[in-house]
Amino acid sequence: MKRFAKPGQNEALLALIGALDSRAAYHRDHVSRSNQHAFVVKLLKRFNIEPEVKQQICNATLIHDIGMISVPDYILLKPGRLNLDERKVVEHAPQMAGNILAMVPSLAAEREMIIHQNEWWDGNGYPGKLKGREIPIGSRFIAIAQAVDAMTCDRAYRRARPISYCLQELRLNAGVQFDPTIAQVAATLLCNREDSADN
Repeated sequence: MKRFAKPGQNEALLALIGALDSRAAYHRDHVSRSNQHAFVVKLLKRFNIEPEVKQQICNATLIHDIGMISVPDYILLKPGRLNLDERKVVEHAPQMAGNILAMVPSLAAEREMIIHQNEWWDGNGYPGKLKGREIPIGSRFIAIAQAVDAMTCDRAYRRARPISYCLQELRLNAGVQFDPTIAQVAATLLCNREDSADN
């Protein structure tokens, strides 16, 4: 992952990225994390956000699943859908990430973004039931990048969805699960990707 080593990425961040890649269960997710990072970078170009905050969002995207290190391999590598108990273990991962990142003061902003990546715009997410702009801005970008990647890539239990399906989900969930402004820009980027594929 050395290609992600850019100015502003400190040694602690790079060590965490290395820790993710060193665990066998994460080898298959390397491309997924790369895709999410690339999508967030493209999204951020469309927004007038301070450079320092943009860098923090990019950093957080690269390590947003660091808490998954606490999840047993039998859950991470399960070929089908997770049951309720297994989902609860996975849902605890962002809080575990918070515990890990609490020891890295230089990643304090990224820590908050990662803890709250599963909050919903309408307040029905977790762990804090935050609503709208109460949700850290980086968390809102991560949520959309994860959703787009989950829908457009193959999973063990289903094939990748077409971009048309992803566009529909973004539009349906804008203002519900997702920040409506970011969701609209994400949909535009996906439309451009679909147009490029057709040409």
